Amino acid sequence: MRVTVVGAGIVGLATADALVRRGHDVTVLEARRPMGARSVGASRIFRLAHGDPALVAAAAEARGLWDAWSERAGRPLLGAEGAIVSGPRVDDWAAAMGAAGAAHEVGDQPSGTLGRTEGPTLRDPAGGALDLAGAGRLLQEALRPVLRPGRVVDLDELIADAIVLTAGAGTAELAAQVGIEVPAEFCHHVRLAFRLRAPRATVPPAHLDGTPGPDLASTYQHRTPEGAWAIGGHLPDALTTTGENSLDEVRRRSRDAVTAHVAERIPELDPAPVDEVTCTPTAGEGDGVRTARAGNVHVLWGGNLAKFAPLLGERLAGAVDGDHVAHAIGPPDDPADHGR
Repeated sequence: MRVTVVGAGIVGLATADALVRRGHDVTVLEARRPMGARSVGASRIFRLAHGDPALVAAAAEARGLWDAWSERAGRPLLGAEGAIVSGPRVDDWAAAMGAAGAAHEVGDQPSGTLGRTEGPTLRDPAGGALDLAGAGRLLQEALRPVLRPGRVVDLDELIADAIVLTAGAGTAELAAQVGIEVPAEFCHHVRLAFRLRAPRATVPPAHLDGTPGPDLASTYQHRTPEGAWAIGGHLPDALTTTGENSLDEVRRRSRDAVTAHVAERIPELDPAPVDEVTCTPTAGEGDGVRTARAGNVHVLWGGNLAKFAPLLGERLAGAVDGDHVAHAIGPPDDPADHGR
């Protein structure tokens, strides 16, 4: 079967890889560069912790597939440092993990955590930092013969038995051509990286903190493959939407708010940023995977998808094989979290 995958972020590459391994004739089209846009940056947080048992179970399944990718890469792509969650969502997320049968623990802040937390924390021992760039290199090398530069404007111009749209912010415009409505309001997001003031004996856990601050609704933090510490902070959507705010404005606001957060709450870090990445997620979108199909066009979208990438690739490939709609994951209207 001839299959065209539109978008070469981590989910598109995972889908193409799964399709090639199933014997399909695959072409991957990318308007800019593979692993750009929403897959930009070296790392992401992997976590079983979510606010819905179905998402927890899906993350557990995805973890096994990340291990398989690590075997292919010849080195770990997922760290063993674990992850913690703090703030008002601890109880609900712990309940979801319990319902899904996932190992977890609620208690005091674990030793080795950077900064300070308020109240109990949820420990997710299966979590950690993903080497997203390493996974991207692995898949790009495997898919080099089928990767093509090209911006898709009209789906009718594609000659394929099946089309898979995994185009990030470009998905909505293309999906609309076949009558599928995908949210199309975007916001600017900025993630900064900081140096540790001193070496650590162990890698600190990744951390999602839902405790609101003066300027930030929530924050997330994790190590990077380069040895820095990445921190993202979420400003209110009204201050980040692309239609009303320039990237430069959001970069300034984010830099001011996150560096102030570091100076006040994470003394282990030098508060001068050493790196920055930006992307355009969908405004107001939290955890969850949405899918649709119209004719031979399969569409997938959602928030915080990188951790699910190998699973989503397998499910989309299975949907193409089985001529059905890929399964969505999570409740239909889940505003649970912005933690990446």
